[in-house]
Amino acid sequence: MISSLIPRTNKRYPTVIPSLITGVLPRKSSRLFVRFLATRSTSSPDKLRSLFDDPNFFKDFNNSLNTYKFDRKDDKFSSFFQEPKCGLFKNRYLTSPEGLTQFASESLEKANKIVDLLVEPNQSAESKLLFIRRIDQLSDTLCRVIDVAEFIRVVHTGGKWISSAQQTHESMFEFMNKLNTNVELYRNLVNILQDPEISAQLTDEELKVGDYLAKDFERSGIDLDSQTRDNFVNVTQEISLIGSNFNNGTQLLENYWCAVTSEEYASIPQHIKNQITRHLFKSGRIDSNHIPLTGEIPYSILTTCSNESLRKKIWISLHSSSEDQLHLLNGFLKYRSYLAAMLGYKSFSSYQLEHKMAKTPENVMSFLGNLQISLLKGGVMNELEELYKAKDIQHGSSYPSPSDLISSLKPWDRDYLLNILQTKHKQVISFSEISEYLSIGTVISGLNQLFTSIYNISLIPEPTQRGETWDYNQVRKLKVFDNTCENTLGYLYLDFWSPKVLPSHFTIVCSRQLNSGEQIENEVHLEDGYQLPVISLVCNFSNSNNTVFNRARPTLLSLDQVDTIFHEMGHAMHSMIGRTKLHNLAGTRCSTDFVELPSVLMEFFSKDVRVLSRIARHYETNETMPVEKFEKYHSQRVSLDDCETYIQSKMAMLDQVLHSEAMIQYIANGEEINSTKIYHELEGQLKVFADKWSTWHGKFPHLFSYGAVYYSYLLDRAIAEKVWIGLFKDDPWSRQAGEQYKESILKWGGTKDPWECLADALGDEELRKGDERAMEIIGKKAEKV
Repeated sequence: MISSLIPRTNKRYPTVIPSLITGVLPRKSSRLFVRFLATRSTSSPDKLRSLFDDPNFFKDFNNSLNTYKFDRKDDKFSSFFQEPKCGLFKNRYLTSPEGLTQFASESLEKANKIVDLLVEPNQSAESKLLFIRRIDQLSDTLCRVIDVAEFIRVVHTGGKWISSAQQTHESMFEFMNKLNTNVELYRNLVNILQDPEISAQLTDEELKVGDYLAKDFERSGIDLDSQTRDNFVNVTQEISLIGSNFNNGTQLLENYWCAVTSEEYASIPQHIKNQITRHLFKSGRIDSNHIPLTGEIPYSILTTCSNESLRKKIWISLHSSSEDQLHLLNGFLKYRSYLAAMLGYKSFSSYQLEHKMAKTPENVMSFLGNLQISLLKGGVMNELEELYKAKDIQHGSSYPSPSDLISSLKPWDRDYLLNILQTKHKQVISFSEISEYLSIGTVISGLNQLFTSIYNISLIPEPTQRGETWDYNQVRKLKVFDNTCENTLGYLYLDFWSPKVLPSHFTIVCSRQLNSGEQIENEVHLEDGYQLPVISLVCNFSNSNNTVFNRARPTLLSLDQVDTIFHEMGHAMHSMIGRTKLHNLAGTRCSTDFVELPSVLMEFFSKDVRVLSRIARHYETNETMPVEKFEKYHSQRVSLDDCETYIQSKMAMLDQVLHSEAMIQYIANGEEINSTKIYHELEGQLKVFADKWSTWHGKFPHLFSYGAVYYSYLLDRAIAEKVWIGLFKDDPWSRQAGEQYKESILKWGGTKDPWECLADALGDEELRKGDERAMEIIGKKAEKV
């Protein structure tokens, strides 16, 4: 009922303020100094850019709030370090790992009081009218703890914080799973929904949440006997524990050294050998026939080394999981199959898709199969032919047939051959010539321009207090502000240099209208009675050029990294704009196979020359990127876009197969699930860059977090293409198009059926039913964009 509703989880600019000198500032200058800091923190044309690109600017900007505070008692500046520390995300509990435990404990106490109100057998008329709002409050009370615990567990580097977050996560999930089987809670909810006098007084949003939660109760086995319900709680708890451990291990390797022969080692370019030697020296090893699998060394070998046997060893090693990791994967697959069978579904995929846009596993497999056929007939074969041309073949050999072409190109060939083709084109315009226009600050400033243009929404920097973030020297905070209504929509915490997290969007707090008399742990994130969303975007971009560590220049981005930032900001703006009265339908809490639409659509903006050439500026000269340079770079850029889409479809199909009816059959026959065998068989059938050697599937986190719904990326890409063509193709800076998109899709969160949103956005009534015809329209290849 509630657990399923959790979010899925250069040029340095001149420093205006000189570095502070240790000691007390002169009395006469103190008030002027404070006023100067305040002025700087409110307006500056390049503030966003400087905030991310200039470490001195960022340091002074934060210090304007934190470093010195005026002490009226002795008329001196007192050090910030004498002041109480702020809690993480300004949550007053989260000043320490122990505070997280206290936050969880007091939230559970509040939750139990709400439950007591909800399970009363004879609800008054007033209680019935408030019932759905209270159950939504209950969900939010618990999710605020679970979401921040999940964030800490994944992002934080402090061991005590991580341990406390893990314990908190487990205890909260156990409580939520028990709620999912609370018969009294379910019966009171159903009675209210079936009472025509009460339901007539409820809003559409309240009725939708009530209906959704009632169905979720039923999907949690509420109609089962008490023993089976207890089993359900145990099984879901086991899935959560195993899945969490699985996700924690997806970035780990089976072995961090790869043994190679002397001949293979000799084939490595000398500059890479030098790096290996330095790494061996630091690690205390003397055996030069072992290659470290950390840092850039293995990837450099994969892209530059001509020795195929060496590349094969490195590739397989990088894509292999430990036996423990595979055991965890097989474990949660088994328990998910138990759960589906327990509830009467033929597969876990059927259970997951019942209320999604795609509706059935058969529809998903048909969509993926048709997509693969169209890709093989079109761009995939063209891209493979280009790669094959770069392969060193004997003069006069005949060109292979399509089937031989596919089988001749191995997974470890892809990056090497692609590098050969790209190197040939780099003689015209190099990657660095483009990245010099794309510092992180430039991209964030450009996003602010774009959002102001299409939504009239601005990103405004705010200083952070010590303790408010997980890394005071690295995390930037932005307020999202609606210029039309002059309202704050929410807050973003951005960390682009995480040492441990792949690009991710975290919902810390959802939008929700507070109930009368309700108080929360963070009163500063409220506006007009609404709890404002708090979102964090975390990326793992290299900090080798990051000005936090290197004062020479800001972090410069590749076009792929620009796509990543745009993608994650698409999620963030969905959370900000999708303001609803009820937590269960806020922002990204919509159908799972619709949630990627806003993020994927943003990638169309990041790939459009009219957008990038306007926002991109050289980190030294501040010149805008010439359109001709960008277009020429793209014309010479060798990419494997269709092959990448095909590989995504393979991943989505693996997700379906591992959650299919066959898994339940294995269990019924007393057989163990062998995900490795299934993975290799599917790869053999799908052929393109087939992997029949590694255990990469144990490193695929979405098998847990998106179980049976990973196809969403591809479905939403098809939808995004339709939205782009229908609204933004002619002018990506159009306010009219932005308003239509915001009003028809973004603002609804999960309160409106996705198919109705699309019908309104595109003006196509055939989409409104969401039937087979609607799927056909979305699946039909759009015109070239």
